[in-house]
Amino acid sequence: MDALNLRREVPADHRAVERLTFEAFEVAEVSCGDEALLSRLLRSSDAFVPELDFVADLAGHVVGNIMYTRSKVVGAGTSWETVTFGPLSVAPSHHRRGVGTALVGRTLALAAEMGFRAVLIFGHPAYYQRFGFRPAAEFDITMANGDSIPAFMALPLSDGGLEGVTGAFHDDPTFSTVDKAESAAFNEELRAGSPR
Repeated sequence: MDALNLRREVPADHRAVERLTFEAFEVAEVSCGDEALLSRLLRSSDAFVPELDFVADLAGHVVGNIMYTRSKVVGAGTSWETVTFGPLSVAPSHHRRGVGTALVGRTLALAAEMGFRAVLIFGHPAYYQRFGFRPAAEFDITMANGDSIPAFMALPLSDGGLEGVTGAFHDDPTFSTVDKAESAAFNEELRAGSPR
């Protein structure tokens, strides 16, 4: 069996990543339906962190992708920079083969090396606890609206990475401003396999 190669995404990967993301979330238990378009839009965001945009390549085929954006926790007249990953996409044909685990593990280590203090995400608690993620509420961090849910999790990337950090989480506005009609049209285009 060929070895999985984790590498930075390059422009030639963009369309494959967008199609992969569509296919991954089309069969996901939880999906907003906008993940494919998000994978395209986030690359143009000022918050995008290209150094943490990785693909999993198997024998020349992209079977996984993870993207990161800068985020922040705002509270008491100050803010702290964090990062957020998502979408995390794995080809349905490669689920339960360690692709997502490899991508998350590699990029969390790199984010720590780059000096980021913490990662905040929305995801399945049972899956992400294996990496050390805990409910963000345990760190006195809420979502932007002040709520807390089990799927909202945090991981300090160093000892004390979230010490003294308390407040509301704010991610890149791209996540909340996706045009639903544009997203639906993009999904149909990807389903049909037409180039763009």
